[in-house]
Amino acid sequence: MFNLIKTDLKRIVKDKLFMVIGIIGVVFAVITPLLMLGVNSMLDEQSAAMLGMSVNAKTLFFQAFDPTNNFGLVALILLCVILCKDFSQGTVRNKIICGKSRFSVFTSSFIASSIVLCSLMMLHAILTLGVSLIFFDYQSTPFTANDFGYLVVTLVFKLMTFVVISALVTFLSVLMKNAGLCMVMLLAITMLATIVGSVLSAVIIGVEDEIIKGVLEFFVKTNVFLSTVTGSGITYSLSDVLCVVLSHIVYGVLFYVLGVVVFRKKDIK
Repeated sequence: MFNLIKTDLKRIVKDKLFMVIGIIGVVFAVITPLLMLGVNSMLDEQSAAMLGMSVNAKTLFFQAFDPTNNFGLVALILLCVILCKDFSQGTVRNKIICGKSRFSVFTSSFIASSIVLCSLMMLHAILTLGVSLIFFDYQSTPFTANDFGYLVVTLVFKLMTFVVISALVTFLSVLMKNAGLCMVMLLAITMLATIVGSVLSAVIIGVEDEIIKGVLEFFVKTNVFLSTVTGSGITYSLSDVLCVVLSHIVYGVLFYVLGVVVFRKKDIK
C-alpha cells in the first residue's frame, strides 16, 4: 500500500496540471490581499464596518481555505482531471493487472489526493497570510494564547474538510471515469450545498421558534462546504465542535465507502 501511495503521489506531482495549480495558487495568494487593500482604501473605517468589509490577515487566511471560491474551487476541478487520467490513460487497469486489489487502488488514490489537496491549500493559505501581514494586522486585538488555540483547532477543521472533499472527488472520479462529467457533478454538488446553506443561514435570522432555529443551525453547521462556523469567530462551543467533527466523519466515511463499493463493481477497460 505504501508503494502504491508513493506512486500515486509522484504521478500527481509530476502531472503538468499540478504546476498549473501551483501557479494559480501563488497568483490568488498575492492578488486577493491586494484587491482587499484596494477596496479597503476606498472606504473609511465606519463605512467598512457597516458593509462588513473590515479586513485583517486572520480573515483572509481562513478565507483562503474556502473550497467554493477562488483557488479552492480551481484546485478541486483540476484534481478531478488528474484523477480521471488514471482511467483515460489505463493506469488503473495496469495496477489491477499487476495484482493490486481494487480496495487498495481506491484507498491509495484517496490518500494521495488528500495529502496533495491539504498540502496545496495549507501552502496557499500560509502564502496568503504572509502577503496579508504586509498590509494588514493579524487581528484588531492583541494575539493571545486563546487565539493560538482557536487557530490550531480551525486549521484541523479546515484540513478535515479537504479530506472529506478528497473522498468525494475520488468517488466521483471512479463513478464517472470522465473528467468532464466529474467536474460537472462536483460543481453541481458544491453549488447546491452552498445555496442551501446560504438560504438556511438567512432564514435563521427571522426564525423565533427555538426548536426550528436549532434544527436549521444544525444543518448549517454540518454543511462541509460552508465556512460560517469554522474560522468566523473567536471560539468554538461544544455544539460547534460536535457538529463539525461528526459531520466530517460521517460524510468522509460515506463518500469513501461509496467509492469502494462503486469501484469494486466498475468495469475497467
